[in-house]
Amino acid sequence: MVIDHTNEICLQHSRLLMEIAGRGTFPLFCYAVAMAILKIRQRDVPLAERKMKMRQYLMRLFVGALIAQPFYYFAFSGDAAGNDTVNVIFTLALGAVFAVVSFRAQLWQMYALYIAAAISMLWFVPLEFGLAGVMVPSALVLAMRGNKSAYPFLILLLVMMNAAGILPAIQSHHASIDSWVVAGLNGLASIILPWLVLDLARALPQTGRWLPKYALYVFYPAHLVILKLIALV
Repeated sequence: MVIDHTNEICLQHSRLLMEIAGRGTFPLFCYAVAMAILKIRQRDVPLAERKMKMRQYLMRLFVGALIAQPFYYFAFSGDAAGNDTVNVIFTLALGAVFAVVSFRAQLWQMYALYIAAAISMLWFVPLEFGLAGVMVPSALVLAMRGNKSAYPFLILLLVMMNAAGILPAIQSHHASIDSWVVAGLNGLASIILPWLVLDLARALPQTGRWLPKYALYVFYPAHLVILKLIALV
């Protein structure tokens, strides 16, 4: 995430490899959301307590997104893409909502939502990673609950969420070969890089939480401000 934002804020999107490296970050955050939802659902506590914990988690995401938004606007001031979207924590918060919904919805209903979300990437939606990104946590939840049929939809969402920049050009028949290559590399990065990170993490000692619960909500706006100040120097 820091690599990607350094490229966007300090280097004006000029380093393709930094952009590609950053594409693997969002699926990891989605994985963390999916794991949090599953952990709350599987707690051996009364149902009322589980519901309360779920509401607290969802509220924490939305409040964190609202707090981070002014810092996001400051960091991306002068960047048309940044000024037109809300920060990625909103995407994760909505993703958490649909991850909860996935426990009650029928599989075909979730899969229909995934297809609609993928198609929606043809148009601009003011969310980082678009509606395809919103649906990734729920697809991860379904896959981790043993629904093997969810994997093709998960891959579709991971590829499409990084293709937002090229799809409008494809739709208007103005996409260059370079655009296709960049979209393909970003799509591959969003699948391969998270898998490599998670595979490495499984080999490390599982000694509990490495960072405080609220680390993301502090680090996210803080690193945006620091990068913007560096860019202004």
